[in-house]
Amino acid sequence: MKRAASALALAACAHAAADRPGPARPGPAPDVRAEVGRAEVAEQARRHDLARAHYQRAVSLARDADSVGFACHEYAETLVTWGELPEARAQLERAVAAQPGEASAWHDLGLLRHHAGDDPGAIEALARAEQLAPGDVRPRTALAALYWRRGDKASAAREYRGMLALELPDRLRAKVEWALAELAKP
Repeated sequence: MKRAASALALAACAHAAADRPGPARPGPAPDVRAEVGRAEVAEQARRHDLARAHYQRAVSLARDADSVGFACHEYAETLVTWGELPEARAQLERAVAAQPGEASAWHDLGLLRHHAGDDPGAIEALARAEQLAPGDVRPRTALAALYWRRGDKASAAREYRGMLALELPDRLRAKVEWALAELAKP
């Protein structure tokens, strides 16, 4: 059952795009964006040492909230692929401090907090992501799986029922309905 909840969380993440409500933001500074671009090129060439240097430079160049949030979030995503989860979490903490309205950073932070064993912190971050992007299935799915894993069937069912109000691919809708049926069992 726990494995099913985790699998559902991963399946839903692959289907949803981030929902970014609110006014348009100016975005990161050009020099920060350029450094992240260079880091991505280095990463594609498997030059991890060079990629790290470019990400770190992007973070150090970032002076405004959009630049800090962008650079830290991008660096964190790469750190996760390198298996450097504590540093990735630290970068995401910086990203959400700089851009508290960035739902995708809150979502990712919630996943890393859970991985580190901080379930209350994970729930807080995922709930914030859900609040910021109510049309994004990813925070709801992660919250539902986390609640289910913790044995809180009522909260898990609430999240899954909330997902049914969203536009979901048929296959995902069927999985959500399956999860609700499983949660309803004594």
